[in-house]
Amino acid sequence: MGRFSCVVVRRRLERHADGALGSRAARFVTHHLAGCAGCRAASEKWTRLRTLVRQAASGPADPDWSGFWPPVRARIVSEVPRPVRESWWIPLWKPVWGHPRLAFGAALLGVLVVAFSFWPADDAAFASQVNVQDVSADDPDRSVMVYTSRDPGVTVIWVFGSTSTESSDGETDDPDNDVP
Repeated sequence: MGRFSCVVVRRRLERHADGALGSRAARFVTHHLAGCAGCRAASEKWTRLRTLVRQAASGPADPDWSGFWPPVRARIVSEVPRPVRESWWIPLWKPVWGHPRLAFGAALLGVLVVAFSFWPADDAAFASQVNVQDVSADDPDRSVMVYTSRDPGVTVIWVFGSTSTESSDGETDDPDNDVP
């Protein structure tokens, strides 16, 4: 064991004895063992150890099933089988089961029923667009805002800054007389 290849081969002898080396490494070890007596003796020891272990090792014992199967068979014979209950949806699905087009149509119909059940009933649920206009007035203390929606006939006019009030007899209570 004076060569460098002996150091490399000694680490691989156990795997060589088990046949676990790759083809290239196995060829290298076999070629080295042909020329090195010390490594060949170590390889023979590993091979003998492997055969002794295989001879001494026994396989797992077969389990004793004699006490297991008779009670299982007796219980199978003695029990009355319970009827199989189908799910509630099986009778509803059976007519559709083998027809893919019908199944697709039924699924689509279900989706549409759910979608339209949550759909709003009238346009009141939708907010309509409101246009706001600022209309200039002759008086700088007053402002007029006009709110219109897209529905015809809905217009709101707000006048801000007016201090006059109209009485029940139609006369205005305006001390400055500046309300038109």
